[in-house]
Amino acid sequence: MLRPVLVLVCASALVTVPAYALTAGPSRSASVRRGHLEYGAPALKRASEQPQQQRMSPVLMAAGGASAPSGSATVTSSIVNLSKNIVGSGILALAGGVAAFSASPLGVLPALAVLLALGAASGYSFSLIARVGDEVGAETYRDTWAKVFGENTALLPALTVLFKTFVGGLSYAIILGDSFSSIATLAGLPPVLARANTWIYILSAFVLLPLSLMRDLSSLAVGSIIGTAGTLYTALFIWFRKLDMSYAVGGKFHELIAEGSRPAFVAASAARPLINTRIFVLISMLATAFLAHYNAPKYYKELAPPADGSSKQAAFNKVCAGAFGLASLLCAAIMAGGYLTFGGASQGLILNSYATTDPLALLARLGICASIIFSYPLNFVGLREGVLNLFKLDGTKAPVHIITTIVLLCLMNGVALVLKNLGLVVAVGGAALGTSLVYTFPALMFIQATRLKKKELEAKGQKLDAGREMEMKANVGLVGLGLSLGGLGVYMSLKSAGVI
Repeated sequence: MLRPVLVLVCASALVTVPAYALTAGPSRSASVRRGHLEYGAPALKRASEQPQQQRMSPVLMAAGGASAPSGSATVTSSIVNLSKNIVGSGILALAGGVAAFSASPLGVLPALAVLLALGAASGYSFSLIARVGDEVGAETYRDTWAKVFGENTALLPALTVLFKTFVGGLSYAIILGDSFSSIATLAGLPPVLARANTWIYILSAFVLLPLSLMRDLSSLAVGSIIGTAGTLYTALFIWFRKLDMSYAVGGKFHELIAEGSRPAFVAASAARPLINTRIFVLISMLATAFLAHYNAPKYYKELAPPADGSSKQAAFNKVCAGAFGLASLLCAAIMAGGYLTFGGASQGLILNSYATTDPLALLARLGICASIIFSYPLNFVGLREGVLNLFKLDGTKAPVHIITTIVLLCLMNGVALVLKNLGLVVAVGGAALGTSLVYTFPALMFIQATRLKKKELEAKGQKLDAGREMEMKANVGLVGLGLSLGGLGVYMSLKSAGVI
């Protein structure tokens, strides 16, 4: 299955290597974030100019929007940048997550309640990471873990983020294939070009590979603007189609979509109550939707201390509340609008639910595709850097850079040729990896840091603050929450998809 991709990719590599891979300078040149990426041109430029020993792995660092100098960002700018950093491609799968446990219009109510609750919990754990990092003098997620638990265990969060970038890239490939297939169908292109896999082959070889081979990614900064505009347009489009009833019975697009894709609403019943165990599919997706946590120390460092001399942590908590609040509202808008339009028929990639002849859907697909194409190399560089660091390979050497890029791209996009369920990818990835990064790891770091602080104070004959003691105990519950959501989420996601 991977052979056609490898042939195309290798052919493209022969053309693109001189332009991209042999550019002077080291390969570790980009700031990266989760499967859904944000970055800043200044940060990318500076990263490529820094000596190798002074650079942290891009797998565990990133910049949301334009990266600000240390201690200079305002609360407002940090809220805007962080909210962009949070919202990713997983947002397009949330309506399908609701459909996994309900087909009743009322199903959106518990879904919204869960979304807002997990958004708040994610904002708290994001702040928690920054608090621990500031306390132990660490500037990255990995370093925070290493200073609390020891360098020998730092591989655990690094591998988790590594696998999360793989899942993010896989999601991108699935979305691109499906979206370009719909666009080709609307344009009346030959049947072979209306197949999703055809576009994965073409884009892998002639678009994604050249971009992934680039040494300096600062020229892709426009993708941040395009990505934000595309996501906002998609939210408006989804609600416009909901309100104009174009896909309801009698609507102009109702008969233009497959019968199994037409809106399906049924009342909750004893056989399938409004809230049931399949809600863990949505919960798993939401772990991915709010994942930006390996950037927490960076945002804290960039935030300027309040002019009135008040606590920087208090200002950072405002950033977390504002950013996660905005992200929650956008996720809620797309999830609710898509689900209330198609109900139990909502697909794993909600844009697939809309007719290929819908011109507004075409614009949404184009916007999302443009955003993903710009974001793909930023996610990919994190995956590649993680592999290079894991196997202690020198990515500054052109052969190593080229070979690892081709092999990883073939592997990741090759899986996308077979696995087509974006909802399943987002749910399983979120359950297995997102819950660890968002809930389990931050809580464990806080608990251990508190224990170390308590021991240090006792050696001085002092006692730990009672509030900190209570918060530590509460975080034991957060660890349990993360482990429970992860295990149940994976099981229910696979069961819902008929895998088990």
